[in-house]
Amino acid sequence: MKILVVDDEKKIADTIAQRLELRGIETAPVYDGSSALERVRDNSFNGIILDLRLPDIDGTEVLERVMKEHPHMRVVILSGHANEGDFRICMELGAVACFRKPADIEMLLQALSG
Repeated sequence: MKILVVDDEKKIADTIAQRLELRGIETAPVYDGSSALERVRDNSFNGIILDLRLPDIDGTEVLERVMKEHPHMRVVILSGHANEGDFRICMELGAVACFRKPADIEMLLQALSG
């Protein structure tokens, strides 16, 4: 399994990536929406952990673009600022789960695994 971790807070992205790697999961942390879209084009990821508040492209837009190109991608939203309306929109766009920060790593893994 290979997971793209997208969060503008470098420390959070790196910590999530490290915790996943300790469980034998390959990761690639990126810190903005443009980098996420660029990395996902190679189609080598099984899933994405995506923050909604990103400095360049809103996470909702990233989610929408990813789902258009990769409709079977498992995307988990992880946000500290989103409200229920934001989460509802993300689920309608194709996210498999939405969590508030900080989220339990096992819950993230379960959502990514299906």
